Amino acid sequence: MHLPLQLLRRGAGQPLRALGQPGPELRRRLHALSLGWCALSGAQRLQPVSVQSVVPSRARTYRKGTSKAQKRYFRHVDALKAQGLPVPPTQSNVEENRFWKVTNGMKVYKPVTPGLRNRRHATRFHLHKGSCIKRLSYGKRSTGGRNESGRITMRHKGGGHKRRVRSIDFFRSIPGPHQIVRLEYDPNRSADLALLRNLSTNEFSYMVHCQGTEPGSILHSYASGIPQPRKGQDPIPRNQLVQPGNCLRLRDIPVGTLLHNIALRPDGPAQLCRSAGTSAQLIATDIESGHAQIRLSSKEVRIVSVDCIATV
Repeated sequence: MHLPLQLLRRGAGQPLRALGQPGPELRRRLHALSLGWCALSGAQRLQPVSVQSVVPSRARTYRKGTSKAQKRYFRHVDALKAQGLPVPPTQSNVEENRFWKVTNGMKVYKPVTPGLRNRRHATRFHLHKGSCIKRLSYGKRSTGGRNESGRITMRHKGGGHKRRVRSIDFFRSIPGPHQIVRLEYDPNRSADLALLRNLSTNEFSYMVHCQGTEPGSILHSYASGIPQPRKGQDPIPRNQLVQPGNCLRLRDIPVGTLLHNIALRPDGPAQLCRSAGTSAQLIATDIESGHAQIRLSSKEVRIVSVDCIATV
């Protein structure tokens, strides 16, 4: 004997507490129903109760429906197939999953958590997937916000992924052609890195990747000056010297050129414009006084020596 439907649905008929104190038989059947089974009289076996016939299934609201544009595209594909014509492949520059999507070269995160809201950065699919070169890097020890005595002097610091500091060549003092082997990600700065290989010695080094270069490009360093041509040879043309990624002295760079990785001392490393997207412009060069004027992205004008190096 099955229970009446009004006992299973509290919304239909009287509630269970209004029916009085249930007897032992009704109490036993209610307990069996809570376990998902309906007990029959005697030594018969237990049979499962169909819950779908009692409680309606919940609507699956997490499923994304088909948009109108998709329906139009499906009708267009069906019409092409009916005529026996080939279906052209769809081309889209947007990649998407549950947490982010790629739009116009930017990786935009969806607001799954408050920390991911409004977060976006450039895509990194073109970067090297492996680790960096071990001999050109060293481990970075995290302080966790503590000083030399172990006391917390800066709160809310700690955790995070382990990092390795890449040894970047900011001097570019080794002359000769260098080839870009690959592009790598650096967790310690906003710009990407380019792994260089010296074509004469096969030595590797890191430099900040600049726009206009890609793996396979050949770069030159003229930090010690432009070499004099041999007898019977033509000098190096200016358009070949001023190429993206080449390192020159400020006296050898034409006025108006955009620069980055600019040194402040003639024998010092590059210290200005090393972040991603930053650049400076050479606005004046005075060889007699030995000074050059550089306009930074903040519209500040700095005066440095003409013997300082910079990367085009």
